[in-house]
Amino acid sequence: MKVLITGNRNKDLTKYLVDLFEKNSYRVDTVSRENGWDLANTEIIPKFVNLLDNYNIFVNMFANWRFNASLLTYYVFKDWEKKKYGDRRIITIGSTTDRVRRPKTNLYHYEKLALREMSNGLSMAGVWDKDSPLLTHVSFGTMDNRAEQNPGRKTLNMEKISEYILWVLQQPKEIHINELSIDPVQR
Repeated sequence: MKVLITGNRNKDLTKYLVDLFEKNSYRVDTVSRENGWDLANTEIIPKFVNLLDNYNIFVNMFANWRFNASLLTYYVFKDWEKKKYGDRRIITIGSTTDRVRRPKTNLYHYEKLALREMSNGLSMAGVWDKDSPLLTHVSFGTMDNRAEQNPGRKTLNMEKISEYILWVLQQPKEIHINELSIDPVQR
């Protein structure tokens, strides 16, 4: 299986995913600004979507920029649907900040909420339509790479998070995990 991940292969969760996937015999490539793929530039999105014809799995960890993570997911899903790539998988990575029901003024919250809502709708299309790819939205609370920014908060280990993502991909073909949301217990 060939996997394409949006993110720098040497940093944060992408690093752990690349290591774990490669240990499990997946062939993994990454795209990020580090290797010339600035996905905030919407002019390269068509080229990126075409690149994905060479992959079975797309893990979208693209940092939010004007809702581009949602748009990127949508364009890839629709392209794969049109091409009848029903055997392919999309994993979108979100944040549990989208579930917080208190006043929010930062755009990050709304971008993650939009990604989750779109992912959930597309996920159900994949469940019912044999030509659509299967899409799973995975959202996490604070990860250990953000521990310094959140003193006193318990965080999730990125190595363990990568195991949850692999677990989603390894489920039997007759079931589909639409969404997985994980927070560290704070009490």
